[in-house]
Amino acid sequence: MFNSPKVTSQKITFQPIRNIALGLVTALTLGIPSVTALEVGVSPPRFEVEINKKQRSQSFKVKNFAKKPVEMRAYVHSWILDEKNQVKVVESTEQTLDQWIVFTPSRFTIPAGGEQTIRFAIRPKVKPNSGEHRAILYLEEVARAKNNTKSVVTIARLGVVIYAYSGEVKRVGTLNSISVDTKDDGTAAALFDVSSEGNAHVRIKGQYAIWKAEQYPGAEATERIENLGKSKSQLPANIVNAGVIQINPILPSTRRQLELPIPKKLPPGKYILDINGDLSGVPLDKGIPFTVPAVSNNPSKQKQSLTSLTQ
Repeated sequence: MFNSPKVTSQKITFQPIRNIALGLVTALTLGIPSVTALEVGVSPPRFEVEINKKQRSQSFKVKNFAKKPVEMRAYVHSWILDEKNQVKVVESTEQTLDQWIVFTPSRFTIPAGGEQTIRFAIRPKVKPNSGEHRAILYLEEVARAKNNTKSVVTIARLGVVIYAYSGEVKRVGTLNSISVDTKDDGTAAALFDVSSEGNAHVRIKGQYAIWKAEQYPGAEATERIENLGKSKSQLPANIVNAGVIQINPILPSTRRQLELPIPKKLPPGKYILDINGDLSGVPLDKGIPFTVPAVSNNPSKQKQSLTSLTQ
């Protein structure tokens, strides 16, 4: 039998999550295969489920990598991404997914090195609107406060993202522009301006590569790099840097600017950002020129440049 989450008046205190390379929920919405907070991990971190009358239950595992037991509790919220691409919990309505999810267990203890299976099912209480419905099933590591009160202190929180679909699903994405923002120190970031006009999120997938401008063969001549990101992979000749595109989805009826940091510092010069990917099935094959400026030793020029960027 599934247990619904209970609302309590206990005081919750959030502490920083350590040892995470990316913001936790951001990582989950990207679909990264596994996420570990402190010494607790979940797998898989994301589900995409069709809502129908014969809906079967789904399950995921929570792994405790620590050498001591960990107590956790679970609860569910529906969410959106705000204008800063941060996860924002939304109020429940009869059409929000959190109202339809039942799960078990809602509180549990995992022994050292052990696992816990969480099962959930989607049971709509009303006829779902066509399109996408979203929720996060949060898992909180908790510990009793030291003052012997009944309050609960949250040590860490992670979550499993659930997308559920009903009726006709339309993914309509438009890439309005791609640009590259460069700094004097050689760092850069690609900026994707994307609109989502359907009833389900769209997502950019693929690879990027940085070429020196004089060696770039053109967007139509470049291809995806095999085994990119693996430890033994080697970049083809003339490619300065390359990586996998990992950015947030764009939710329905929104337009967002998404930033993709380019981790390698580039020496001054002219470059091309080459994109080989797709926007929810629509091919993206583009080359975007950009220039990394030479470092200026003139303080007045540096101040003027900074002022122009902040106006």
